[in-house]
Amino acid sequence: MSRVTKTIAAMKNSCSKAAFFVSGMLPLAGLALPAHAQSLQDALKQTTISGQVGAYDFTYANAGHGADTKNAFAVGGNLNLHTGAFEGFSVGLGGYTGQSLGLYSHNPAHDGSSELTSRTHGMQSLREAYLQYENSFLEVRGGRQFINTPYANQDLYTFSPRAFTGVSGVINVIGQNTSDADSAPMSLNSSTATLSVLAARMFNYNSRYSSTFTDGNRYEAKSNGFIVFGSKYQNSFQNINYALQGWYYNFYGLAQLFYGQADFSTPMSSTSSLFGSAQVASEGNSGDGYTPNGVTYKVDAHVFGGKLGMSFGDDNVALIGSYSPQSYNAFHHGGMIHPYNDNSGTTFTDTMQVGIPDLGPGYAYGITGTIMALNGKLKINPTYVEYNADYGFGGNTFTYGGAYGFPTGMTPIHNESIHVIDAGFTYDLADVLKGLSVAWDTDAAFAQNSSTTNVYYENPYFSSRFYLKYAF
Repeated sequence: MSRVTKTIAAMKNSCSKAAFFVSGMLPLAGLALPAHAQSLQDALKQTTISGQVGAYDFTYANAGHGADTKNAFAVGGNLNLHTGAFEGFSVGLGGYTGQSLGLYSHNPAHDGSSELTSRTHGMQSLREAYLQYENSFLEVRGGRQFINTPYANQDLYTFSPRAFTGVSGVINVIGQNTSDADSAPMSLNSSTATLSVLAARMFNYNSRYSSTFTDGNRYEAKSNGFIVFGSKYQNSFQNINYALQGWYYNFYGLAQLFYGQADFSTPMSSTSSLFGSAQVASEGNSGDGYTPNGVTYKVDAHVFGGKLGMSFGDDNVALIGSYSPQSYNAFHHGGMIHPYNDNSGTTFTDTMQVGIPDLGPGYAYGITGTIMALNGKLKINPTYVEYNADYGFGGNTFTYGGAYGFPTGMTPIHNESIHVIDAGFTYDLADVLKGLSVAWDTDAAFAQNSSTTNVYYENPYFSSRFYLKYAF
C-alpha cells in the first residue's frame, strides 16, 4: 500500500467512533483473501473459512432519557466462507446468530434483549450469499452482502450487522487495486487506486434487530430501497497527503442526499503529523417527502463539519465541530433522514446515541482522540461533545409520530443543551489466545431540560457495552 493511502486511511479512522468498533469486529466481514484458482475444483479447494464467537452484555440506564433501565445479554457469532476465484468469479456466504439465553427474561420490564437478539430472544440469518467478479480494475457483487458507505453501512454494534440485497460494484478509474480478490464489505475505504468509483442498487435489507430481510426501513414499513454513487480521489502534493470523496444517495420516496468530505495530513516531525477534515451533507425530498403519522413533511437538511488534530505515533487528539441551520416546517425543522445508518460515526461530532443530524438544527463541538497503552495492547477512544439543539428533545430519536416528526407527545425545548461523554476500551488478549480480545464501550448523556415540559426525562442517560470476542 502506498504511503499516501496508508496516511489517509489512518487519518480518516483516527478519531471515528465507528473505527473503534470496526477495528474490534473486522472478522464479522469475513476478511480472508480467496486465492485465484486454475480450475473450478481448485477454487472450491481454496475456500477460506473465518468467523467469530463471543458474548455481549449491554446495560441502558434511563434508556432514551426515560425513567427506565434495560439490560441485554447474548452469545453468538458468525461463520464466513469464501471460495477461491476462478476466472475472476467467487462465491461468499456468511451466517450470523445471537441468542439471549433468557438471562434477563425473568424481569420483562427491564429486558432489553431485543437490542441484541430481536424480540424473539434469538435470531439467525444468512446475511451474506453473493456471486462476485473481481480483477485489478473492477469488483462487482450481486446478492446478499455488506456495503460500507457514509450513509448506508453495517453499524457493527451487535452480532448481526446490517446487510443488504442488491448489486454493487467498484471501478478503479486511475490506478489499480493492489489487493487480491477479497470478501470485505464493498467500499472505497481500502482502495489503493488514485481514483475509484462505487455504485450500488439495494432493494431490501436485514437490520441488526431481525432475522429476516425486509423491504422497509427505519421510517417506512415498505420502500423501494435506494441507489448510491460515490467516488474517491487520493493523492499527494509536496508534503501534503489528501483525499476527496463525494456521494449521492436516493432513498426512494424519502430523500435525496449529497455527502462530501475532504481530508489532509502532513508530517510535522518524524513522529507527529497534522491532520484535518471538512464535511458537508445536504438533503432534500425524494418524492413527496417523509410522512410520519399521516402528515407529510419536506426534507431539507444541511450539516457542515470540521476536524483538526495532531497525531503522535499511534496516539492522536482532535478538535471537532458541526453546524446545521434551521429549515422551519421541514422534518425536525432541518433534521436528516437516514434510513440505513445509525448516525454513529459519519458526522464528526456523532457520539454513541446523539448526533446533530438526528437532533435537527443546532451546533456541536468537542474533543476526541486515541490513546494506545501497554505496548499497544490497550486502545482507548475518549470523546466529549457539547450539543446545542435549536429544538431539543433530550436525545430520544426513535419515534417520529409527533409534530414535524419529533417524538410523540413532545414539546421541543428551544436551545436545549446536551452534554455527552463516551469512551471505548479494547484490549488485545492475543498472548492468551490468538484472536481473543475484550472491549468495553460506555457513554453518558445529560440533557439540560430548562423548562417543565420535559421534566419526565431522567438524567443522565447511560449505557455500558461489554464484549468478549474470539476471531478465527
